[in-house]
Amino acid sequence: MGAGIFVLGTGTEVGKTAVSAGLAAAWRKQGIDVGVMKPIATGCRMRGKIPVSEDVLWLKKAAETSDPAEWINPYRYKTPAAPSVAVAREKSPAIDFAVIQKAYAELAKRHDVVIVEGIGGLLVPIDEERTVADLVRALDLPALLVSCAQLGTLNHTLLTLEAALDAGIDVLGIVLNGRSKQKTIAEQTNPDVLRRRTRLPIFGNVPLVSRPNQKSVQQAVVKSVDSRAVLKAVRNWHAGQAARPKKLSRLDRENLWHPFTQMQEWADPLVVTEGKGNTLRAADGQWYLDGVSSLWVNVHGHRHPALDRAIRRQLAKVSHSTLLGLAGEPAALLAEKLIEIAPKGLTRVFFSDSGSAAVEVALKMAYQYWQQNGAKSKRRFVKFENAYHGDTLGAVSVGGIDLFHQVYGPLLFETIKMPSPYCYRCPVKKTYPDCEIDCLKSLEETLRERSNEIAAVVVEPGMQAAAGMILEPKGWLKRIRDLCTQYKVLMIVDEVAMGFGRTGTMFGCQQEEVQPDLMTVAKGLTGGYLPVSATLATEKIYQGFLGDYAQMKTFFHGHSYSGNALGCAAALANLELFNQEKTLRRLQPKIKLFQEELEKLKSLPHVGDIRQIGLVAGIELVRDRATREPYRWEEKAGIRVCQEARRHGILLRPLGNVIVILPPLSVTPAEIRRLVRSVGLSIQAVTASSKAPALVS
Repeated sequence: MGAGIFVLGTGTEVGKTAVSAGLAAAWRKQGIDVGVMKPIATGCRMRGKIPVSEDVLWLKKAAETSDPAEWINPYRYKTPAAPSVAVAREKSPAIDFAVIQKAYAELAKRHDVVIVEGIGGLLVPIDEERTVADLVRALDLPALLVSCAQLGTLNHTLLTLEAALDAGIDVLGIVLNGRSKQKTIAEQTNPDVLRRRTRLPIFGNVPLVSRPNQKSVQQAVVKSVDSRAVLKAVRNWHAGQAARPKKLSRLDRENLWHPFTQMQEWADPLVVTEGKGNTLRAADGQWYLDGVSSLWVNVHGHRHPALDRAIRRQLAKVSHSTLLGLAGEPAALLAEKLIEIAPKGLTRVFFSDSGSAAVEVALKMAYQYWQQNGAKSKRRFVKFENAYHGDTLGAVSVGGIDLFHQVYGPLLFETIKMPSPYCYRCPVKKTYPDCEIDCLKSLEETLRERSNEIAAVVVEPGMQAAAGMILEPKGWLKRIRDLCTQYKVLMIVDEVAMGFGRTGTMFGCQQEEVQPDLMTVAKGLTGGYLPVSATLATEKIYQGFLGDYAQMKTFFHGHSYSGNALGCAAALANLELFNQEKTLRRLQPKIKLFQEELEKLKSLPHVGDIRQIGLVAGIELVRDRATREPYRWEEKAGIRVCQEARRHGILLRPLGNVIVILPPLSVTPAEIRRLVRSVGLSIQAVTASSKAPALVS
């Protein structure tokens, strides 16, 4: 397939067509088979009822091509305005990038190199959401920037290059067009200034043509633009892109140590290079639906404009300053916002940089609170089987997944373990709801007998996530709150996984209107952009740390990046989007659809249990549904299903034999259907059951 280049302009009437035609003519003379394309043209003259672009005719003539018009110029309009305006005024169908991509692919098959000319400037709107920049990214091409060599060139060029950088577009170099008979000071100095400021090559500085017409202008471009250098840059870029997937895969295997990964079996990794909306793109160009929100962190989709803007805006001010001895503007604003949306009673915010760190903070706060407030015997923590609160040692101590934590046993502090609310494999051999949540009886007995030595109960709200998406029965969390209140034990709710809309409410504990004493948040806090976490505490706990300096009641804990300005700015924008886009309200029909689609998978012979809350689900696979016999670890059932899902363009990560589905809250109804049905097809393919009913692909 041939190489290609997208010719951008700093605006309209800067000479994009002249440069494109000149390059086509020059390369053709050098024996290069050239294709040309102008995907969108406005201001066309009418030939009968057919709009015809003069620019397109010029390009075709320069390249001497007979390619079909629907490939060279798929979209054309009479209205002399931005595409978004032209489409609206002429009541035409929306511009479909897939049509343009297909046309470009056909041209690339036929020619050594294809020149694609843009329309207007980089940020010209194609519709309400997309610009020319999005078209360049959709075609995955490098760019050549054309600018006028006159007063204002520096500003227009540098702003366009900044926009290209923000859009992830590689600009290979610049061509300048003259605008006066005698070069002004600006025209004389602009090239050198641009070279220094941009570190990009100036491929040509086209002089003003005294009697301009298509032929004379094209000849001027041929003479003054280094077409060979441009072609070399284009080919080098494409060669680098072609070699990139294997290179990145090799570098990853040779240098990285991945979390929760057996590196001996790490063979051919899928390398993610970019994201857009609810999808991620791999180095080979394939796009995938992000079925686990990039490990449960993404909320409103990748590259959301509001989040991007918030980070750039903060970056222009300051990226980070310490909270030790100083205050920070974004941190103060975010703390206020978190208290506003948190369960009632939480009035203080302590920032960290990971979910594990936030849990460590909560444990130390609870412990120190009792130590300096008249209850030094309260030194122990209650945890639950199958619990997961992170991977630092304090968080591991209150975790209950032996697979993750057993090896570190000698390093951990002693805790009190309670049964997990695992209804599918009930620890007390009863059935919900007839059981009346009998698995909490041991907690009640323990608190009644040992509350004088227990500092806090640590619990995940709604679901024990890392354990295999174990859904807690209704009333379970509320009962724990009541017991903690009755026996004067602090309740720590770990919202790291379930917070920020995952369950259908902002926080999981709000499903049962539970008000914890300490609450940890992370993951979705910044919308999946930057690592920021927080521990929220009641005023009573906060007051328990106040005193004279000499009393040493200070909470001696902190992180270098606590309250990072960039992260807090992203978090503020993330939370504001919940209001602007009415995320929680719009989530409700999606949750209903998600439940309906999951229901269709229950008939599959090797689906033992489907557990769902909000837009979170876990599908437990079993060898035998009647006996609930699990697949053996070495069979890698979950891994194989997730690998099969990639064939359907879905990215998932299992928890043993449990398939986790946890898309961004911005997932569309169509994407929900595709996601769940693809999982069903993948389960069928892996379990290879002849009894499995057919699913619609």
